[in-house]
Amino acid sequence: MVKKMNHYTKDYVIALNEYLHMYLTSTWFYRHQVYEVPGILTALLITYDDIDEDIFELYDDTNWEKFLERMSKVKSDWSSISKETMEALAEQPHKTMAGWEGRTIYFIRGGNNPEYWASDKAFEDAKKVLLSSFQIHGPLILDEAENIDGLIPRGKKSYLDYENFVRVCINYIFSGQLAETKAQSRTEPGNEGVEIRDLLAHNIADAGFFHDLKNKYSCSEILFDSKNKDEISRNDLRQIYCYLKPAIGLWGFIVCRTEQPKKINLYNRTLFQNFTQNRGVLILNDSDLRKMIKMRLRGHDPSEHMQKLMSSFLRSLHHNLPRRLYLLLGAVDQ
Repeated sequence: MVKKMNHYTKDYVIALNEYLHMYLTSTWFYRHQVYEVPGILTALLITYDDIDEDIFELYDDTNWEKFLERMSKVKSDWSSISKETMEALAEQPHKTMAGWEGRTIYFIRGGNNPEYWASDKAFEDAKKVLLSSFQIHGPLILDEAENIDGLIPRGKKSYLDYENFVRVCINYIFSGQLAETKAQSRTEPGNEGVEIRDLLAHNIADAGFFHDLKNKYSCSEILFDSKNKDEISRNDLRQIYCYLKPAIGLWGFIVCRTEQPKKINLYNRTLFQNFTQNRGVLILNDSDLRKMIKMRLRGHDPSEHMQKLMSSFLRSLHHNLPRRLYLLLGAVDQ
């Protein structure tokens, strides 16, 4: 439908839609409605009620009265906003009115100025609304995480849905420590034609768990491998261990649906030791994601949970493991 929307806001709307899919609840789709009131304003209203695909609609023949009626349904106090107020905003087209009311996100700029609707402005606009609404979309992400068993079935058919869910959770949980999480495809040597997708996030932490990983395991990027199944395989573990390189980082994470059986955890420890303890992998599951979302909502640092998992992993190794590794990230007291 977006191809039919021939309007100067088109590239902005497409970019913003991509950011919403990255940072908000992974099972949502969005209805984007662009309103242009000649000489007064241009507005984008985004809703996500009972929509099963992204929809793009243009209303470029509307007038002030019709737009006021539409906005009053989003926010009732709009019924008292005068036309003169919006005409004054048209004299300052660089300013943006934005907000999140109920199930509608909106962006409004005075006048009809294409240069203020360029695609490169979409990220900053999205970030401002999401940060200002942090306590709104956090509970929504938690609600999805708590109901994920019913939303995303296990198996290959839904692996992209699960990958997107994991990406949304990571972006929310570690905002400020990791940059935007992006999917990346790769092909394993000897398995040409078999594509593997990872989630990579640039490590921007200046303290704490991820900062320590950057210093001690060269983790300038943090690698997450999502597996939409209950039990991962030995091959899943071998692949991620072999992919870890100094250029990306020597510690990675697998995210799967449930806690792993003893045999998988034992094999993970064996690989860690076989690689001379110079690279490693932590295995996370849906329960870990839920726990860290709750920590973030309560104002705690979710990476503290990762640090505890790291400590538990190191403690589980042979008692002769070098003390320097136990010291990593507080595994034992110094």
